[in-house]
Amino acid sequence: MSKKGARIKIDEYKGPLGSIKGFELTAGAISYGDETEWEPMGPYPKPEIPTLRSWFFKLMERYKPYYMPICDLCCLCTYGKCNLSKGRRGACGINSETQQSRIVEIACCVGAACHSSHGDHLIHWLKEKYGNVPINMGNSIAVEMPMTRLIVGMKPENLEDLETAMDWVHYTITQLLSAGHTGQESSHIDFEAKSFLAGLCDAVG
Repeated sequence: MSKKGARIKIDEYKGPLGSIKGFELTAGAISYGDETEWEPMGPYPKPEIPTLRSWFFKLMERYKPYYMPICDLCCLCTYGKCNLSKGRRGACGINSETQQSRIVEIACCVGAACHSSHGDHLIHWLKEKYGNVPINMGNSIAVEMPMTRLIVGMKPENLEDLETAMDWVHYTITQLLSAGHTGQESSHIDFEAKSFLAGLCDAVG
C-alpha cells in the first residue's frame, strides 16, 4: 500500500531534545502495510509514448490501418482551412493519411479523458463520503482491477491508490493530446501508435 508524500516543517523548537530552527522534511510516496509480492512485475509498468511503440508498430505491420477520408479539409488550426485532396499537403506539411490518423488519435484521447473524468468524480465522491477506505469488490471477483494491475503495475488497496493510477492516466493523455497540435507529428503510424496508448489510458480510467 502507498500513501502520497508527507511534509514536516518546524519553524522553531526548544525543549528537552535541544533547539531546532527552520527544519523542513519532505518525502515522496510512502509505502506501508503488507509488502508481499502479489504477482511478478511486468516489464513496462506505466508505459509512456515510446515504451510500447515498437510493439504497436508490429501490430500494424500485421493489421494495416485503412483510411477513408471523412473530409478532404483540415480545419484544426488557424493556418487553414487546408485542402488535402489529390495528394495535397496542408500548411504544416500534413497529408490526408496523416490527418485521418490524427483525428483518430484526438478522438481516442477525448474519449479516454471523458471516461477517466467520470472515474475521477467517483473517486472524489467516495473519498468525501467514506474517506480513504479499502477496496473490496466481494468474493465473486477473482482478480480485482486486472487492467490497472497490468498497465499501471500496482495492486490498488484503497482509494488513494486509485488516485495514483489516475495520475498516470492524466499525464499520458496530456502528452498524447499535445502530439495532435499543429506540426507536432507527421507520421500516420505514430499517430496510430498513440491511439493504442490512449486506449490503455481508457482501460485504466
